[in-house]
Amino acid sequence: MIQKTPVIILAILATIFLVASILLFFDRINLNREINSLMNDKTILSSEKESLQSNISDLQLKYNLLEQDVAEIYKSCMTQNVCKGRFPGVSWYCNNVGDEVSDYSHICICDSSCNLNATKIKN
Repeated sequence: MIQKTPVIILAILATIFLVASILLFFDRINLNREINSLMNDKTILSSEKESLQSNISDLQLKYNLLEQDVAEIYKSCMTQNVCKGRFPGVSWYCNNVGDEVSDYSHICICDSSCNLNATKIKN
C-alpha cells in the first residue's frame, strides 16, 4: 500500500495539471475571441466617428449659411414707413401708397434704404 500512495498522488497531480491546462487553453481561446470582437467594435466605431465628423462639417456649413441669412433678415426694413418688416428688393402688388390690396394698381418695392418705390401698372 505504501508503494501505491506515491503513484496515486502523482496520478492525482497529473490529472489536476491536465485539467488546469485544458481550462487555461479554453480560457485563452475565449480571450482571443473577446479581443477579436473588441477590435471589430473598434473598427466599426472608428468608421462611425469619421461619418459623424463629416456630418458635423456639413452641419457647420449649413449653420454658417443660416447665420448669414439671419444677418440679412436683421438688415430688413425696420423703419416706421410702409416698408417696415419688408425685405429690400422684394416686390408686391399694391395701391399707390404701398398697401397690399386685392384691387392693386401698382407694383411696390422697397430699395436698400427702405424707401418705397411704387410703379404704376400699365394697362
